[in-house]
Amino acid sequence: MTPHEARALCLLPDRTAVLAELRRRKTGATALRELLERYEERPWDAWSGVVELDDEQGRRTDMAVHVPPYTPGRRLGALIVLHGAGGSGEQVLPYFSALGERLSLAVLCPTAQLPAQRSNNLDVAGIFGSRFRMPRWDLTGRDFVPAALRWARTELGADPDRCALAGVSMGGLATWNLGMRFWHSFCAAVPLNGALSVWESFGTDARTRALLPNTLPLPLFVVHGGADEQIPARFDRESVDTLRALGHEDLRYEEVPGGGHGLETLGLDADGPLFHRLERWLGRAYRTPRPAEIHHRADEDRHGRAHWVGVDGIVPGKAAEVHAVRTSADRFEVEVTGARRIALHLRGDRLSPGATVGVSVNGVASSVRFAPDLPTVVDSYRETADPGLVAEQIVHRAVPER
Repeated sequence: MTPHEARALCLLPDRTAVLAELRRRKTGATALRELLERYEERPWDAWSGVVELDDEQGRRTDMAVHVPPYTPGRRLGALIVLHGAGGSGEQVLPYFSALGERLSLAVLCPTAQLPAQRSNNLDVAGIFGSRFRMPRWDLTGRDFVPAALRWARTELGADPDRCALAGVSMGGLATWNLGMRFWHSFCAAVPLNGALSVWESFGTDARTRALLPNTLPLPLFVVHGGADEQIPARFDRESVDTLRALGHEDLRYEEVPGGGHGLETLGLDADGPLFHRLERWLGRAYRTPRPAEIHHRADEDRHGRAHWVGVDGIVPGKAAEVHAVRTSADRFEVEVTGARRIALHLRGDRLSPGATVGVSVNGVASSVRFAPDLPTVVDSYRETADPGLVAEQIVHRAVPER
């Protein structure tokens, strides 16, 4: 069975039939995990068009797509671009297609839809104070961004370690927020004329800013027009200054003199100086697979996971924080505040079946026998279609009180 066949098989609708076929082929948990993450060069066709995309809430939207020509020896990546208020995917695609051509990135531009539930919509960037019910991005990741990521991996075979996120205005706000919550899913983020939160026009949004350190491992290229009157550049300046003070190692800030709020004012034309700087920077962006040390904050269970550790049972109104370290191949030390449970997503790239794994949570030690499980591999792949997040065993532990 080839890696492509294994991935296609795992995503078939009938889970029971999937497991039966894998067992018939005598494919164990570790062998399947290795197949799912193995790269095989497959040529792709260049094309542009519009496809339909469904999100987990049952909503549907159009997504404008541009796939660049095949380059032998180079694996296709993906750049998801989020438009601003009142825009569409088709309108924003032309601004980024040249970047996709240069870097072998498929450019995917979904169109925002009305929120599934009514809202005063005050979190729409660029329309401060607007209370009209209008299309917007879901900042908690329940809409078309994870759907576009999954589509890129499953339909295009995009490299999960070369998937980047960009957005302008309302899309820039979403880029910041999704980058903070799901930083382990992207290799880079490019917010343009955005902000962490429009609530900060009234004062510091402490709840949102508590998540900003999550972006420390995520390469960031922040662009803002110096003359932007709808979302002043000071919003991005403050976020960039905070991250620099925290020691962010791959952060670029470009404030465009005279640049306004419109994307066309930022000088991102192909072959312009800013375009070339972004091209060189994004061309080297690559997600770090399974880091040995993870710092992550979450204010709801939905984004409690980061790479191989996750928290849930998060105390409402407070950001949970987890610091997890893999101190050796078979030992994990985890410190947690603000959550009731943790989950460790184990895999056999550094563990042998039957090995004893030591787990310390807030100083309380325990152990577990590593037992690779085929349904766990299938289910974890079906959840995200991301081989880098596949687990062979998931270990749950309650968080002891200090």
